[in-house]
Amino acid sequence: MDDGLFLSAVLIALALALSGPAALLLALRQRHRIQVLERRLALVEARPIAGPTPIPAVAPTPSKAPAAPPEPRDVRPPEPSSEPTPPRSTVPAVALGQPGTAPSPSRAPDRSSAPSIEERFGTRWTVWVGGLALAFGAVLLVRYSAERGLFGPGVRIVGGFALAFGLVGLGEVLRRRLRGAAPIPPTWPDVPAMVTAAGTVGLFGAVYAAHALYGFVGPGLAFAGLAATGLAAMFAALLHGPALAGIGLVGALATPLLVGGGGTSLWPLALYLPVVAGSAYAFAWLKGWRALAVAAGIGAAAWALFLTLLPGQSVAVHAHLVLQQALAVLVFAVLPGRGVPDAQARLDRFAALALALAGGVALAVLGLTATDGGPGWAGAALAASVLPALAGLVAAPAAAGSVVAALTLAGALMLWPQTAYPSGTSFLLWYGAENPGLLIALAAAGSLTIAALGALRLLGGSRLPYATALTFAAGAAAAPLAALAIVYWRIAGGTVAPGFAAAAGALAAGFCGLAALCRRQDDQTPSPALALGLGAFAAAAVASLCLGLVFALSGGSLTPALAGAALATGLIARRLDIPALRWCVAGLAALVAARLAWDPALIGADLSRTPILNGLVTAYGLPALCFGLAAWVICRPGRPADIPEQVAQALSLLLSGLFVFLEIRHALHGGDLTAPGTSVLEQGLTTLTALGFSGVLTRFSGPSPSPVIRFGGLAFACLALLQGALGLGLAANPLLTDEPVAGGLVLNDAVLAYALPAAASFALARVAQGVRPVWFVRMAGGLGLALSFLALCLAVRHGFQGERLGLDRATGQAEWYTYSAAWLGLGLIALGYGILRGSATARLASAVLVGLATLKVFLLDLSGLEGPLRALSFLGLGACLIAIGLVYQRLVFAPAPPLVPPPAAPET
Repeated sequence: MDDGLFLSAVLIALALALSGPAALLLALRQRHRIQVLERRLALVEARPIAGPTPIPAVAPTPSKAPAAPPEPRDVRPPEPSSEPTPPRSTVPAVALGQPGTAPSPSRAPDRSSAPSIEERFGTRWTVWVGGLALAFGAVLLVRYSAERGLFGPGVRIVGGFALAFGLVGLGEVLRRRLRGAAPIPPTWPDVPAMVTAAGTVGLFGAVYAAHALYGFVGPGLAFAGLAATGLAAMFAALLHGPALAGIGLVGALATPLLVGGGGTSLWPLALYLPVVAGSAYAFAWLKGWRALAVAAGIGAAAWALFLTLLPGQSVAVHAHLVLQQALAVLVFAVLPGRGVPDAQARLDRFAALALALAGGVALAVLGLTATDGGPGWAGAALAASVLPALAGLVAAPAAAGSVVAALTLAGALMLWPQTAYPSGTSFLLWYGAENPGLLIALAAAGSLTIAALGALRLLGGSRLPYATALTFAAGAAAAPLAALAIVYWRIAGGTVAPGFAAAAGALAAGFCGLAALCRRQDDQTPSPALALGLGAFAAAAVASLCLGLVFALSGGSLTPALAGAALATGLIARRLDIPALRWCVAGLAALVAARLAWDPALIGADLSRTPILNGLVTAYGLPALCFGLAAWVICRPGRPADIPEQVAQALSLLLSGLFVFLEIRHALHGGDLTAPGTSVLEQGLTTLTALGFSGVLTRFSGPSPSPVIRFGGLAFACLALLQGALGLGLAANPLLTDEPVAGGLVLNDAVLAYALPAAASFALARVAQGVRPVWFVRMAGGLGLALSFLALCLAVRHGFQGERLGLDRATGQAEWYTYSAAWLGLGLIALGYGILRGSATARLASAVLVGLATLKVFLLDLSGLEGPLRALSFLGLGACLIAIGLVYQRLVFAPAPPLVPPPAAPET
């Protein structure tokens, strides 16, 4: 009995606690009205003192502007003060105010500054904590009654419902009573909405307890009750604000998880969840609550992924995915961009992000349900691919949907289930696809639909902005090409496929038709958008033909096709003056660069052994030529090279270098590029090639070269330096490896491997003077001198030792003497060149060689030679040194002749 009295007291206290805030709010409201009336009465009493100027209670609409005052006066309102303001101080401010503006009886507090602690406590914290306390109080009250056993389960559930409905009713009463009050700041919590939200949470708890705790209702009735509560909360949010809508949305989305036990069929969820999301979207669109729409989209995406983990029919999962994606596309892309004129249809970034996220969720769901690739999976993939493109057709600001559609279709084709025993992998794709006929149908239907929608938007929107038109053209052109390439790899696996070649030809014909339509429409109504569509479809036609050639002839890499497409795109961009297509050239170059980074070996193992004319020409040489020509085609005369031109130049140089290097290795190893080891001739020819590239780039750099040309020449020179130092100096040096050197006395592998790069280094130093920095010229000259020195030493040793030149072999006195003579001779040649050309670097190299020869004679020949060779060594050295001294005295540092005064003129 005592417990019952205690419970009754708690209920009475709770009622008093709820009625107290309501009474306080009503009293404050009446007080505010009384203050407003007092201010108006004070203004009316002040009229006789102010003069004849009337003080209207409601601002009338003036018919004409009043005359300006004769003298400027300060019309700023007086500073607020705690003391009563005299009447004379308020009248001028009202009389000189703008016409048609109602005078404010009191200044509103400034809300621009940060609220104080008192304001936060009184207007925010109390409301939030009060609402939370209401919800916790109801829960604790039910728990207390359950623990004490005061009431039965039925009474508890009825009490919970009564308390929840009482809170909802109280929130509605407060809303109606406070409807005519002054608006509150948006940062303040809404008291009626908070009370209604507490009641909504109570309703969710009561329904769930009736089902899960006591079993009064079954799963179906509980599901309906919770769903109805969530939807009703969102309807009530039209009156109470977005917070209540968020609570209703969370409750409605969490209802299936709370109830559970709904059977193994997923169809009820697949139909219920789109209704909840659609309702939230509708309320968000009517009231402008973007946060509610975003929350609904996140909840729909989470449920779409969660349904893939539940047992049941995958068709229901796919139907739910399509319905949710259609709602998201409608709300986030179509409705915001509807009715926007074509001339103002700039790309909507938020719509693009929403479409991209929707496409990503669709691919995730398709990947998790990819089992057999049946009609249901194919239909869901087709709908997920087409819906973004359809959004772009309806609303031009959602043009990004065309590109998203192409990417989604490509991802779906990559996720298509493979056979039980795939043939292999390449580019993360499996060779062999389950149900290839349906795969081809999906690729054809999706790609052609996306291309048709993009083309229709271009043909019907000649006034579209450039970026928007470019997005439509990119999606329409890329979707069929990507679909054809992916399906070819999935089914044919890189082999020769005449059927795919025929399909590529048909696709090229279709692109030509679209280009002709754009040309015809552009002749009637010229516009940049139609010219852009013409260029894009023409480039796509060329790319299709290149794909067909790859499918029909080699069945190998796509590199030649992409290179040919880049050249054709550059020609079209120059012919039709479409700057955006220049970036397409850069994009194709980036694709080839990515392919090269993934697998530098662009050819298979069946490379022919024929030198020069082999598969390397089509794999590396032809793409290098195409990208080089494309860079030349898209260059802008009189303007510095931009990014597209630089990207094409860089890829052309890279492919050209690889082509020559691999051709050298192919010729010296009998066609086997993977043969182990290297030779001195291979290292020498590789160094010679790098020096040749650097010299050509330096020669054609010009006064304002492209950064790629400038840094490319430096890169090849550094490569030659490393190759000469590490390859010729250490790795393949016959003096260290003792490998046999083929050839005769004068022309042999060692001489060719060192003498030719040395000559190339001297030529590079000559060409680089005045073009490259001084350190570059000296580096090239130093490399030439070092290689010449090694070539001379190897030639001498080869003449005395034969094929084997290892340092471990004995060196005779004649050979030892010949080194001194050769070094002196090379020094004299360098001195002569330096004097003739006026090169201080060459004269310095001559001094280094002569110094080496001098040290050798005095340190080594004195003890290593005997008999006449020792005397001849010193005699020759002395004669050379004296001759060099005379040359320097007479030619290099000769004193200037004295100045002779001109003869005096004879006297007349």
